[in-house]
Amino acid sequence: MQLDSKNSDPGGIQMTARFDAQSLELLVEQILVGAGADEQDAGVVANNLVGANKRGIDSHGVLRLQAYMTAATEGQIDMKAKPVVVSETPGTAVVDAQHGWGAPSGAFAMNLAIQKAANTGIAAVGVKNSNHFGYAAYYGMMAVERNMIGLAFTNSKKNQAPWGAKQSYFGTNPICVCIPAAKERPIVYDGATTVVAQGKIMLARKKHAEIPPTWALDKTGKPTTDPNTALEAGLLMPMGTYKGADLALVVDVLSGVLPGGVFGPVVAMPALLGNRNRIGHFFMALDLKAFGDVEEFKANIDKMVQDIKKLPIADGFERAYLPGEPEFELEEERMKQGIPVVDDVLTELKNLAAKFGVKMPEPIA
Repeated sequence: MQLDSKNSDPGGIQMTARFDAQSLELLVEQILVGAGADEQDAGVVANNLVGANKRGIDSHGVLRLQAYMTAATEGQIDMKAKPVVVSETPGTAVVDAQHGWGAPSGAFAMNLAIQKAANTGIAAVGVKNSNHFGYAAYYGMMAVERNMIGLAFTNSKKNQAPWGAKQSYFGTNPICVCIPAAKERPIVYDGATTVVAQGKIMLARKKHAEIPPTWALDKTGKPTTDPNTALEAGLLMPMGTYKGADLALVVDVLSGVLPGGVFGPVVAMPALLGNRNRIGHFFMALDLKAFGDVEEFKANIDKMVQDIKKLPIADGFERAYLPGEPEFELEEERMKQGIPVVDDVLTELKNLAAKFGVKMPEPIA
């Protein structure tokens, strides 16, 4: 199977151990509880992180746990905080995450959007004062399970310059749209507005591998293949030149400005923000039945997928791919063969497990 850059391994460094998904999720949950998170929040965070690994989005998987723990220790994440609704209408709401975990706050808001959309047909919920919420498709797929189209957006730490500027202002600011189908897999678009998410560069650093020169710039604005240089400079390349940078602005308006949260350089001024990230999210749910016959819609999505599969294949490709298809196939593979973890991340997990008195699971390969 030929995968795109979302699932490629820059540098070809082999991951050294594989773990059963359930065991890995339990490990993360127990570490979070040991650190002071309540069981419900720990379960959501662990499910989100390992869910990303299952789908091959290793940049948003257990690689992030150490950073989450550091953020909690430094007070950026309030492990006991719970999201609250601060304003709402029948079809909208604003949620204050109160500096708590990103994934539980995101799940709370998406569930609220789904509940409202069941009554109004379409609903939107903005979140402010949150933290990194993991991978966006986690939330969009929640709507798909209810015969709804789900959309999820988030702003993030600055690492992308507006088009024509040489200083970062926006984050990777991903866009996610998940669409139900009948017999075919759902269509799941989940992508950063930069060429790759910053986590891809973090993963390359963990693998001691180079990155493609199309991913990031150094401090002088020149392409770099060194992940350390790229992360130090904090200048990722926008996807599609100016289009990616412009979409990052749109995501920032929806996730930051609209719910009354922080926008632009989200974590650029820690003193001003009281050592809080204050990341913002935006979720929408569109109930299919509010627009017409649900089964007809899903059958038409099936036809669209099947029509695309019948198209002539371009040179260099094995077949035409639908959004989310490589991730679904990799998830099937990893549920059978285990989730691979690189040495540096495995060391971090072992250290966290030892720190909080949690037993490490045995690798299956």
